[in-house]
Amino acid sequence: MATHAIRASLDPARPGVRSAARRLAAHLDDDSEVGNAVRSMLDDVAHGTRVVVLRADDEVTPAKAAEMIGVTRQYVDRLCEDGALAFRRLPGSRHRRIRVQDVLDVVGEREARRAGGDALRAAITDAGLDEE
Repeated sequence: MATHAIRASLDPARPGVRSAARRLAAHLDDDSEVGNAVRSMLDDVAHGTRVVVLRADDEVTPAKAAEMIGVTRQYVDRLCEDGALAFRRLPGSRHRRIRVQDVLDVVGEREARRAGGDALRAAITDAGLDEE
């Protein structure tokens, strides 16, 4: 059985995409995690947000990885050089490709660190240790 890449761009600027997304989201009655994710994606498209769907094993360029993480491409290059972000080089080239799952892992780590910092700041404030 052949597998097909599920790389799609749901661009709300294309005719009919927003209305189709709105219609499908309205009929989706699944309250599972999957149903909620699909409904959220369709709602975003219906409200004019462009959505791109990628498989975890798909690969992106460092520039696309930077866009996904919300940092500069140079920062992604540094993450790769430091070993914090796995990548492969294209054969006979200096160009890198990064798995989407590895990018998502970095995003998760950044969010966890940010949440930990926020919790620490809240605990310091609650304890009154931030006053001089």
